[in-house]
Amino acid sequence: ALGKNKTFLLNRLQAMYGKSFDPVMRMAEQAVTLDQLALEDPSVTNQKESIQAWGKIAEYVTPKLRSTEMTVDNQVTVSRQVKRYDGSANEPEEV
Repeated sequence: ALGKNKTFLLNRLQAMYGKSFDPVMRMAEQAVTLDQLALEDPSVTNQKESIQAWGKIAEYVTPKLRSTEMTVDNQVTVSRQVKRYDGSANEPEEV
């Protein structure tokens, strides 16, 4: 359910780079390149760029965590909700 602007932009990018163009996959390819550069020349700048690139990719493939705090009779119960991208059920966990 992409918005009109996102659909328009994706269609433009696919027109320019081919129907199989996927921006997340292109980001991953660039992250691999930056990672290789950081291995060849392990400067602080190269390491940071590699970490930032992989961090952006992780946002697309790692579930987001949300915490909820509840207080009952001066005791704190925290439940953690995980947003899953694989379609499985979201089960709150009590900590």
